[in-house]
Amino acid sequence: MSYNVVEFEPGEVIFRQGDQGTMMYLVQKGEVEVLQEMGGTETQVATLGRSDFFGEMSLLENAERTHTLRALSQAKLVQIDRPAFSQMLSRNPDIAVRMVKKLSARLATTEDMVIRAYNSLEAAHKGVTERVVAGHARLIGLTNDFETVLPQQHEVAIGRLDPANNIHPDVDLTTIDPQISTSRRHAKIFRRADIFFIQEEQTTNGTLVNDQRISAERPIELRHNDLITFGAVRMRFVVE
Repeated sequence: MSYNVVEFEPGEVIFRQGDQGTMMYLVQKGEVEVLQEMGGTETQVATLGRSDFFGEMSLLENAERTHTLRALSQAKLVQIDRPAFSQMLSRNPDIAVRMVKKLSARLATTEDMVIRAYNSLEAAHKGVTERVVAGHARLIGLTNDFETVLPQQHEVAIGRLDPANNIHPDVDLTTIDPQISTSRRHAKIFRRADIFFIQEEQTTNGTLVNDQRISAERPIELRHNDLITFGAVRMRFVVE
């Protein structure tokens, strides 16, 4: 168990999106920026200052970093490993409550920033996307005859039918998922301008794009011929 104080110079990267994380951080002094890569472009989605924390999701889910963090000014950070984090939560339940409140506020802010970033992308591509937008995207099963054209709408829900709970996904995987490995609200595919994205929803067995696990925290860009795995269901994403 350890708490270490580390310092970063302005412009220095603390960790990068996609890195494996073993530490979370508490900002003791200075300011850091949160960057998200979408479509090959890094966008600032938040700034954090004194008493803010980040990196906790990698400790909670043993997942890859979902953002890049970079120092905006000279920053002093408290570095907390997994044993210290667990002990801190068990000894101080109030900390967990405060973290949930901060995470909720952070999610709302990030969602607003991402929407604005998508709108900027749409404006940038306006006038050159007519052919792609007018086309169709399909999901094709790799181990069965399943094939479906995605509805021409902004967002397509993918999962398993559950009439009892009023869950009716646009793409129902029930018939090709005998292992029941997919969730009722498993993922969604949506489009901004000529770019398709996929984002995980409420799933137990996960979603992979080209054999890389994605998360519910950020959308991943989809490209023609990408391999998508919903639970144990493997499909090919095709754009015509």
